[in-house]
Amino acid sequence: MCIINHNFEKSFIVRSYEVDQNSSINLPVLCNYFQEAAGLHAQKLQFDIKDLHKKGLTWVLYKMNVEVIKYPKRWEKVTIQTWPSVGDGFKAFRDYKLVDENKNVLALGVSQWIVLDIKKRRAVKLPKSISNFGQQAGSHVLKPAGNLNPPVNGKQKFITTVSSYDLDLNNHPNNVAYIRWLTGYIDDESLSDKICYDFQIQFIAEATKNDTIYVNYSVEYNGDEEIISHSITNSENGNELAIARSKWK
Repeated sequence: MCIINHNFEKSFIVRSYEVDQNSSINLPVLCNYFQEAAGLHAQKLQFDIKDLHKKGLTWVLYKMNVEVIKYPKRWEKVTIQTWPSVGDGFKAFRDYKLVDENKNVLALGVSQWIVLDIKKRRAVKLPKSISNFGQQAGSHVLKPAGNLNPPVNGKQKFITTVSSYDLDLNNHPNNVAYIRWLTGYIDDESLSDKICYDFQIQFIAEATKNDTIYVNYSVEYNGDEEIISHSITNSENGNELAIARSKWK
């Protein structure tokens, strides 16, 4: 992500340079834009992951949903707007908008975060300094993602082994790595001319370095739309690490 300028506290300008064969960014790149903007904003508000680490705590992404109207093209200048939004005692919500230079909305997103006690590996109640920010915001840009179901009788395949390059500040694979694994290894030729315009993910467990990653998925067809249920595990018969549901057209 290339940060060009800060407009104001919750707005960040980027140029789209990580593009696919169609000269557009893809879903993992878009989610990475959202994640980086969230981190920058949290740093300005002084509840960045490093601020939490000093207290023996950390941020963990629990759920996220994204709706795409149009993916930016190569070198297109876009602005990411992000802010803490209404939440509850244990989940911190954050909303996102991606807009072009004419203020047209290109994508929307809502993420749900929990604060984890690093030693106990358990969720804790949000500190007031964090929850108070969310109470000042209005309603969400999208309805937050609910619980998802794993694929039934889906295809399964080995895709990768977790490397050190996948790890983040919590020493487990970055959230965007999960999204890339879930959406980038679907063997369905009919998807070659389709884009993912709706995506929901629920994170369940952590992977660690050298874990073997398997993706599972099943496809439903609704006219020219494909609806995919996905999951990833850390071994062939292992526990699920994340579940997702996506729509392509």
